[in-house]
Amino acid sequence: MRSSIVFALAAALPLIAGAQGLMSEVAGVYKHRFMSATITPGKAPMEADEPYQAEDVIEIVPVDREHVYFRIHLDFYNGHSCGLYGIAKQEGGRFVYRESADLSPAPPRCVLRLGVDKGQLSITDRGEDDVSSCSQYCGARGSLDYTIGMDKRRPIRYMERLKASRQYQESVARMRPKP
Repeated sequence: MRSSIVFALAAALPLIAGAQGLMSEVAGVYKHRFMSATITPGKAPMEADEPYQAEDVIEIVPVDREHVYFRIHLDFYNGHSCGLYGIAKQEGGRFVYRESADLSPAPPRCVLRLGVDKGQLSITDRGEDDVSSCSQYCGARGSLDYTIGMDKRRPIRYMERLKASRQYQESVARMRPKP
């Protein structure tokens, strides 16, 4: 009995180490500022006459040994955006968010994958069928199929405020089993 427990723990150590490695690799805030614009009715697309500065922001925070909290805000042309937050669990070499039935009672439910690929943080809601599963969280021009360079990652200096936010508190509470 004791040897089987030791064996099970020894077998789990690489998985735990892998989760910790990926977690420390992705944890932080990623920001990308860029010029975007809104179009005036009657003008052709891309003939923007009202430029503004837009910013994509992705926050990833370890919650426990196999979960991360994430918050994503992406800006797109003409004022469209995507926004999603929640808890993602490590599955293989990625963190995966699976929308719960209480948030979306009818399929298809949002499934979002976060990981590192070729020096970039990769986020996608596309499955094997290449169909977006989280489009309800985006405006008309938005998409949660996104990459950003790992060189954009910075430490989160406002962790106390982030953990006190409504989004973080809701996500962690939803993760806990209900009595």
